[in-house]
Amino acid sequence: MMTPPIPADEARRLAALHATSLFGTGPEEAFDRITRMTAKLLKVPTALISLVGSEMQWFKSRCGFPAQYTSREISFCGHAILTDEPMVIADAASDPRFADNPIVTGAPYIRFYAGVQLYSVERAKLGTLCILDQKPRQLDAAELDELHDLARMVEELIYHRQLALAAQQLHAQLQQNASGSQLAAAAGQVQFLLTHDTLTGLSNRHALMDAIRDNAAAWRRRGTAAVVACLNVDRFKHINDAFGHAAGDEALVAITRSLQAGLGESEMLARTGGDEFVLLLDASVAPALRLRQLVEEVNRSVFYAGNEISIGCSIGFACFPQDGEDADTLLSNAVSAMRHAKSTGGARIVHFAPDQRSAPGRRLALEHQLHRALEREELFVQYQPKIDLQSGTLAGFEALLRWRHPEHGIIAPEEFVPIAEETGLIVPIGDWIARTAVAQIAAWRAAGLPSIPVSVNLSARQFLQGDVVLLVEELLAQADVAPHLLELELTESLSMADPERSLAIMHRLRALGVTLSIDDFGTGYSSFGYLKRLPIDKLKIDKSFIHDMVHSTDANAIVQAIVAMAHHMQLRVVAEGVESAAQAMALRETGCDQAQGYFYARPLDAAAAIAYRASGPALQAAPAGSVR
Repeated sequence: MMTPPIPADEARRLAALHATSLFGTGPEEAFDRITRMTAKLLKVPTALISLVGSEMQWFKSRCGFPAQYTSREISFCGHAILTDEPMVIADAASDPRFADNPIVTGAPYIRFYAGVQLYSVERAKLGTLCILDQKPRQLDAAELDELHDLARMVEELIYHRQLALAAQQLHAQLQQNASGSQLAAAAGQVQFLLTHDTLTGLSNRHALMDAIRDNAAAWRRRGTAAVVACLNVDRFKHINDAFGHAAGDEALVAITRSLQAGLGESEMLARTGGDEFVLLLDASVAPALRLRQLVEEVNRSVFYAGNEISIGCSIGFACFPQDGEDADTLLSNAVSAMRHAKSTGGARIVHFAPDQRSAPGRRLALEHQLHRALEREELFVQYQPKIDLQSGTLAGFEALLRWRHPEHGIIAPEEFVPIAEETGLIVPIGDWIARTAVAQIAAWRAAGLPSIPVSVNLSARQFLQGDVVLLVEELLAQADVAPHLLELELTESLSMADPERSLAIMHRLRALGVTLSIDDFGTGYSSFGYLKRLPIDKLKIDKSFIHDMVHSTDANAIVQAIVAMAHHMQLRVVAEGVESAAQAMALRETGCDQAQGYFYARPLDAAAAIAYRASGPALQAAPAGSVR
């Protein structure tokens, strides 16, 4: 039997455990309710809230287990607190750590174990919420996510109980005229719990605002500058939707660790919202450069339950004193800059500018006006050519949505498409784009032009909420267009938001004969193993990789690997965002099949697309083996 090793932070961990005042205490209905719910939801005979002490594990709550405690030496939970990942043992009898454990070979004859770590507000591991069975079994991803959510309920209960006890102690000591040191200790415990986030252990918004106020006077007196930066995780909702809240929590904790590792002693990191962090930095280094260094540590993958999750973020920052001299103004301006970064495509670092304050009002106005834009024929479609990289000939077009606003002119899709997504307008707009693209294919055919494929982007709402299969079937039949001439582009996260339903819809679309493509590959959460399940024909590599591949051997290697793996799976590969001859040549050398971007042509209206076809696009693309 393998005795669980002692973790490196054992002293800190035990201090956090005993600060909860739970170890060694009897059952409480609030905790028992959670273990009963856990056993019922996951259909197991036993569920426990285990607190791991120095020599024993104490079961604060137990459902279906007779003992109140066991020695730490034989505990499964003693092993679980050594890692940040949930620990799942499908069959203890086959695991060398537990095969000869007395609680496996003898009563209660444990064969299956799954435990999710319980954290204190300081992010110290207290123990686990775990489930047991006397027979081997598996735990699927959905069940593990449920166990994680239940563990977070236990943590919240511990936090609120700890806060209540600290408040009671403070009140009692006030009543008893306790000494100043006793009062300070009790008040300090209450203050800490009230000003720190339970998931990450970071200061919360209240503590952050106090810190800015406290420091502002010193900054003024010394004439020093400072930076308040607001960081928001890009597409965080997609992480939760695709992998569950457990993965989202793991991503937030990983971001916390990455940012903390780059902070100086006088600097501060706070969590102010679900997917929002604020940094308080000195200005000894240029703010944009310093933030770029920090964000490079954040923008990396997190692994959770065998899935690789890509993390990106948008940052806005404001500088003291030029962008504000008080806490409210500085934070408000940093948030405005962050929202501007997200509204212009995300994954950006933006310094506050006064004109950004008008963005919320502009957004509300655009939201109202977008409701009428379709019926007023302000929306239109342009077509960007796709080029066959090996022959240099035209391979197809992508239909791109545009908005010609009567007051503001052409509005970038990065600004209005997110509004359409949030309001649900993307469903009728998306249907209109598909209808327009199919009609254009038929119009080109009627004009005597050779048939050529046109691709259309499908939003998650349109794909999962509308009857996209019926729509496509009707459009193709009405226009008498061959199905293979319509290509539907789906995002990675869309295909994983509701995997089984997405898969069924994709199979139905594929049965119609349309071409299916995964868009922006590399920015989401798919793996090639997952893609094998999907009935797709193409991958489109995200433009961020194309932009870097000429200057970065890593990006070039990534593109080569994607192309090679895709071809192995009989998938064609399209590169978007090609802006130079060097990029085009590098892509040809990887064996990439098609490309699009400003190097070949900007998006064209229907008439210009006809002229482009007539002019011979092969002449406009860089010939194979040369650079223009």
